[in-house]
Amino acid sequence: MRSLLLPLSRLYGAGVALRLDLYRRGFFSVRRAARPVVSVGNVAAGGTGKTPFVRWLAGELSKRGHSPAILTRGYGRKSRGTVVVSDGRGTVASVSASGDEPALLARALPSVPIVADARRVRAAARAETLEAPVGVHLLDDGFSHVGLARDVDIVLLDATDPAAGGALLPAGLLREPLSALARADLIVVTKTEQSDPAAALELAGLHAPGVPVFRARTEVLGIRDREGRPVDPADLPAGTTVAVAGIARPGSFLSTLSSIGVSPAELLSFRDHEAYGPVTAGRIERALEETGATAVVTTEKDAVKLEAVLSVPIFRVAVEARVVEAAFVSEVLSLLSRRPS
Repeated sequence: MRSLLLPLSRLYGAGVALRLDLYRRGFFSVRRAARPVVSVGNVAAGGTGKTPFVRWLAGELSKRGHSPAILTRGYGRKSRGTVVVSDGRGTVASVSASGDEPALLARALPSVPIVADARRVRAAARAETLEAPVGVHLLDDGFSHVGLARDVDIVLLDATDPAAGGALLPAGLLREPLSALARADLIVVTKTEQSDPAAALELAGLHAPGVPVFRARTEVLGIRDREGRPVDPADLPAGTTVAVAGIARPGSFLSTLSSIGVSPAELLSFRDHEAYGPVTAGRIERALEETGATAVVTTEKDAVKLEAVLSVPIFRVAVEARVVEAAFVSEVLSLLSRRPS
């Protein structure tokens, strides 16, 4: 099957190369926001731990007084145009209007403004009109969104599958060739707690020589119930929960649960960004009945949607992707300091 898809991958790659070339030649304009921009992205489609990383980095910048705002496309949302997901005082948009990942970030970072718009330049301008101060924009999933100028380009590589299948979409999972890593200012290898980062470090050295490379670990912040109260993993005995994961790599969620001693009766996998409705809710309810489990344990991204369609107890696992090297944030701030005035 892969060999049949390779011609489509070559066509896709030609389109990507043409688009980037048109930007380089000035046929498409690159706009600059009024505030500095840090892009967090990847060369692969999904599964690199981008949202937990953005969550962590926003928190670190906030601690240092840099007042970040998050600019996102809001993948999977049912709205159009510009949507203020959070105004810096809490969530102001529904999950359907904002998309699951922005809704997750708004819940986790209530003091950080979050704006969804496919045109990130417009999102930046809207964020800068909010009452909450904005010192720097975090461009979520922004590596290929070259229409907005960025001051720092951070690219994530997944230690569990750094080459992303070794081919461009649709034969593999690469959005851009691995050679695009050379455009990065900083590379972060994620999920190093799950896999030896050696292969990812080798790829970074091959395709982006001289670019600083850091390592990140996914850390569990805790389990929360519907009301956000902490729950001890010991209070979820083996077999009493059904795990639900609508993410790019559901198996990684099972690994996370195992690492904190939670053993679900069953793992139900759904497509990434699953909307959840009566059919999928019915499947989950049947699994609960068949296994004798009494609750659902899920990701934060899934929880913001499941809480609206399920009446059973729902427990969400909060995670963030923390960079191991202490110098990382200082390196980001150093690069920001070189922004042209």
